[in-house]
Order: sequence, then structure tokens, then C-alpha cells
Amino acid sequence: MEHFAGTLALFLSALLASYLIAYRFGFPVIPVYILAGIFLSTVVHFRDIHVFEVLGVILLLFYIGLEFSLAELTKNFRSVVSVGIVDLLFNLIPGFFAAKLLGFDNLIAFVVAVILYPSSSAIVSKLLIDLKKLANPEVEPVLSILVFEDIAAATLLAVLVNLSGGDASPVEILKVVIKIALFIFAAVFVIKNFNKLVDVAFGKLGTSSEFTVLLVSTVLFLFVEATLGFGLSESIGAFTAGMLFAESSHKEAVESVVIPYRELFGALFFLTFGLSIEFESFSPSLLFPLVVLVMLSIVTKLLTGIVAARFYGLGVRRGFSAGIMLIPRGEFSILVAATVPKLVPLTAVYVLFSSVIGSLAVKESGRIINALFGKKERKKSRLTRSQLLGD
Repeated sequence: MEHFAGTLALFLSALLASYLIAYRFGFPVIPVYILAGIFLSTVVHFRDIHVFEVLGVILLLFYIGLEFSLAELTKNFRSVVSVGIVDLLFNLIPGFFAAKLLGFDNLIAFVVAVILYPSSSAIVSKLLIDLKKLANPEVEPVLSILVFEDIAAATLLAVLVNLSGGDASPVEILKVVIKIALFIFAAVFVIKNFNKLVDVAFGKLGTSSEFTVLLVSTVLFLFVEATLGFGLSESIGAFTAGMLFAESSHKEAVESVVIPYRELFGALFFLTFGLSIEFESFSPSLLFPLVVLVMLSIVTKLLTGIVAARFYGLGVRRGFSAGIMLIPRGEFSILVAATVPKLVPLTAVYVLFSSVIGSLAVKESGRIINALFGKKERKKSRLTRSQLLGD
């Protein structure tokens, strides 16, 4: 217990110092958290830190689920699937052929493509929250893509686990797909039929902080456990639980108690992610493939954003902004790389680069877009500041 308390005290001190540095110099805080984790990993050896990563992802995705109701998802189901397929094709196929040109065999090239494919739900959601961009219209296609990616990446990860275990039969792959379909059906059924129970519980017992925390935590981790039982990622369960409470008339009370935990464990997630990066295992021969893959993955996400925005009636500017939001890679890429251990060093540095570049790009997206497309004229129709790109 003393060792755990000391570790936690060190982590929190590093996070506070990181926040103060980021605040002082006007940097996005996420890359600073990651770099702090890398620094700590060079001076101290830690064990059993995975719990912080898991809790961070769960709480970040739960909060995003609160902002994404089932009614909106059902209404835009065709668009969600459409932009999800665009994202899948625009990132998986170029990634595969780029890996082939870099000299990887078919199987490794496919794994590299899957590593490049999904954006980091944890990093993107944290950026959108911190930079107050959730109200931007291009966030809707971004969230749709992230939801689709979580499901698709979970499927691909399950397939790769079977491949690495020597069992990639069509029957096993079909089982994975059926599990996902069953979970989605079950989740929609629960949200549609049990969201009123949340209102009843709050109506009878009130919205005290203690009761709200206990109710939300219980429901959240039951959803997470159900997701894991289906062999899927905990992030999908957390997102679904958030959607359940999003349908409640007491959504604001839930948000008020979730935010402090989200901030704490979200910060711990990025710190421990940095701890997992081992630069000493990175060979100089991987530098050229790294540069190629980083540049390719930025271009493919920008194209994804531009095309996806069209499905939501948005223009190129908003689409380019959506593409910038999708640049950071993270937790799923690391999990996928673990199926082929020799790819872990390359993936760790790739994720670091993409998260830093992506975080900075999202923060400066207004300036980047104005530089590329010119400043948008301020018409005399009294547009509010929140309606302007980058605010």
C-alpha cells in the first residue's frame, strides 16, 4: 500500500508540473502528460499501472457518450455507417500498400495498416473537451467516425489475435462479427427501454452527489463488463453507458459528478501511456518507415475528414478541421501492435509523434485553416463567436 501511495503521489506531482508547464507556454496539455510519462520511465521502473490507462479510457468515453444521444445516432445511422466506411477504406488500404512498399510481408503489412487506421478516442475526446470544440458542427462526423472505429478496430483486433494464435478460420472471424452485432442490438435495446428507469431512480432518491456517483459508477462498469464479456473493447461499453444517461432528464447532474474523475483518470491515462514507450528498443533503421507512416496517416485522415463532412452537409473548411481532429493515434494502435511484438517500438514512437502533432494541430486548427483557405469573412449577420471555425 505504501508503494502504491508513493507511486500515485509521484504521478500526481508529475501531472501538476506538466499542467503548469503547458499552461505557462500555451501548449496542449496531452503531449506534455505523455512526455512526462516518458521522462519518468527513464528514471523509475513502475509495475501494475494498467488500471490507470483503463479507467482513463472508460471515463473519457463515458463523457463523450453523454454528448451523443441514441436518438441522434439512430437519426444519422446511414451517415455514421457511410463516414465510417470512408474512414476505413481511406486509412486501411493506403496503409497496407505503404507497408508493402516499405518491405513488410502481407500479414505484417495488414497489421501496420490496422495500427494506422483508428484515431485515439481518448486523445481526441480529451482535446475536444479541453479546447471547447464539442459545439463545432464538424464534431458530429468526427464522433460518428470514432464510434465506428471503436467497433471496427475491436473486430480487427480480435481477428489479429486469432491470426497470431494460428486460428484465423472463417468460422472464428464470423463468431467475432456475430458477437459485435449481438452487443449492438443488446445495447440499443437497453438504452431504449431502460433509460426511464434512470429518471425514476433519480426522482425517488434525489440527485445527491453520493447517490449519483454510486448509480453512475455501477451502471458504467456493468456496461463495461458486459462489453468485455462480448470480447469487445471497454471503450465501447463506456460510450454506450454514457448514451444511456444522455437520454435522462438528469444528464446535468451526472456530468457534474463525472467531470472531476474524468479529468483525474484521463490525465493518468496519458501519463501511463508515456510510461509504456521504450525508446531504447527503437532502431535507427525504423526512422524512414516512421516518417513515411506519420506523413501518410496525416494525409489520409485529412482526406477522410473532408469527404466525411460532405455526408453532413459541411464544406471543405469544416471537413479539413474534422480531419485535423482525427490525426492522433493511441490506445488501439498499441493494442494492435502487441499482436506482433517486433512492431511495438515503431508503433510506440509513431503514436507519440501522431499524438503530439495532432494535439498541436487541433489547438492551432483555426490558424492553419485560415492560412490554407484564407480568413472567413465576418458578415454583418452577427455570427456568434462559437459559430466561427476554431473557436
